[in-house]
Amino acid sequence: MSATAPKKRSGSVTRQRILEAALIRFAQASYEEVSLRDIALDVGVDVALVHRSFGSKEQLFAEVFKAASRSERLLASGKMELSSAFTKNIFERSSDPASRHIDALQIFVHSLSSSQAREVLRAFILKDFIGSLAAKLDDRALQRAALTTACLVGVSILRDVLQVEPLFDGSRAESEPLIERIFSVCLDENRETGSSATGEPAGESTTFKPCAASDVRTHREAELGASSAAVALLPTLIEAPGRHRKSIK
Repeated sequence: MSATAPKKRSGSVTRQRILEAALIRFAQASYEEVSLRDIALDVGVDVALVHRSFGSKEQLFAEVFKAASRSERLLASGKMELSSAFTKNIFERSSDPASRHIDALQIFVHSLSSSQAREVLRAFILKDFIGSLAAKLDDRALQRAALTTACLVGVSILRDVLQVEPLFDGSRAESEPLIERIFSVCLDENRETGSSATGEPAGESTTFKPCAASDVRTHREAELGASSAAVALLPTLIEAPGRHRKSIK
C-alpha cells in the first residue's frame, strides 16, 4: 500500500470534521459571527488547515449550504412526483427527532444579513437548484423553476421561522393538498397528464365548455400569477431579515 494512502484518508477525514463543525457554527450564528479560527478550535486543528482544505470562508460556507440542502436528493424525483416531494419536504424535513441533520433553512435564515453570504446563497440557488429543476421542465422552465423555489422557501419560512399556525402539522391534512396544488401549477404538471385545472381529465368536464388554446394559456398564467402572490412576502424577509427572524427550535 502506498505511504500516501493513509495520509489522503486522514486528510479526507479531517476535511469532513471541519465541514461538520462549520455546519453547526453556521446553523447557530450569522455569517459574520462565525470565524474560521473558531471552527478550527472546534476540530482541534490549526486555522491554516481550514484554509488549505476549503480555500476561504466563502468557499467553506458554500460547501456547508450544499451539504445541508441535500438538493440532489430532493430533485431526484421524476417530473410528475416533484410537487409531492417538495410538499413532503416542507412537513417532514426536520420531523425526525433522532436525526442529527442540520436543516439548510437554519443556515439560510441566519445568513441573510450578510451580503457575502447572500451572494453565495444566490449562486447556489440559481445554479444547483433552479438550474437543475429547470432542466426537468419544458415551457418557461426557468420562470417555473424560480417560482417553485420561491414557494418552497417562502412556505418553509412562514411555517418554521415565523411559525404561522395554519401551516403547522396540526393543519397538515388541510394545508398539504393546497401546497401541493401550488407546486403542481408552478411545475405545469396538469398539462403533462392532460388534466384540467380542476383535476378532471381534459374534455370530460360537464361543468365547463371546452376552452380555446388561448383561453387555456390565459388560465395557466392566472394560476401562475396567483401562486406568485402567495410568496410576495419573501422579498420583505430578504431585505430585512433582522426584523422577522426568529430562532428555529
